[in-house]
Amino acid sequence: MSNASREDRAELVIAILNWNGYELTRACIESVARLSGPAHRVLIVDNASREPEAERLASEFRGQVEALTLPRNMGVGGGYNAAIRWARDHGARHVLLLNNDTLLSDPLMAQRLVDACEPDVFAVGPLIMDPRGKVWSSGGTYDWGDYMSGHEQAAGIVSHTSPYEVSWIDGSCMLVSVAAAFAIGGFDEDFFLYWEETDVCFRARRAGMRCLIEPRASIVHLVNGTARPSQVDYYMLRNSMLFVRRNGTRRQNLAFLRRLFWWRMPLFMARRIKHGGGIWASVSMTVGAVLWNVRDAIKKHGWTYKAGGSLSAGDRV
Repeated sequence: MSNASREDRAELVIAILNWNGYELTRACIESVARLSGPAHRVLIVDNASREPEAERLASEFRGQVEALTLPRNMGVGGGYNAAIRWARDHGARHVLLLNNDTLLSDPLMAQRLVDACEPDVFAVGPLIMDPRGKVWSSGGTYDWGDYMSGHEQAAGIVSHTSPYEVSWIDGSCMLVSVAAAFAIGGFDEDFFLYWEETDVCFRARRAGMRCLIEPRASIVHLVNGTARPSQVDYYMLRNSMLFVRRNGTRRQNLAFLRRLFWWRMPLFMARRIKHGGGIWASVSMTVGAVLWNVRDAIKKHGWTYKAGGSLSAGDRV
């Protein structure tokens, strides 16, 4: 890693997103040292942690890690957009976007992802393994029949032996073409937390680009984020609506809303109450997720519309 960090214009930037997660981020950085292959620079993008954690890590890994601290918490999409801007401004063609609760154990992972990122490819992801060594995700799925998003999972062996196309790539680890990201506007920062990778991959595919999984590459995802369970539930519900609004037809939106009010919302509240969320808090969270979308629809002059991302060509870090 030290040799790669001295490259002034390495073609690959490895960007680790951090928010009050010093220990996890430190372990992730140490795992990056196992990589061989393309010259790269390692960047810590800090989403306004309570302490200057990115600067602390850059100091501890002097000459190996660089720091970019954002003025406020811009969410996952905002942090990843900042990494893409930084990569573009430093001459990189690709950026490997990482959650800080990931560990890289495959020395050839970055090389394999870069090799699979052909000119018509927006992003490439590896197999996502759980800490027990089982495949947790081999690509993302979305079913317009029941409006459910999920992960392709495999008990052990993945049948593919070469890169294959998927609906979306898990955002814990995705190698993105910098040029392709700017072509579609990058991530939509309105999502803030969850569903942002699903949305960006769907927009890329509508633009004629591919999203691939390279099954010969893998990482370990600890799934040990810093968001509270209530935040996870709120953003999952809020952004499931936002995703359909941005990517579905009017007919699909009408069908989704019927399913939402007659099935998903009651089920969501019942599950929240069962797990100790409280009746009032669960109702309030559900109503809040719906009202956010109503206010957004008023602001955007319509419930359904095809949105772009939050990057623009003139953006600077």
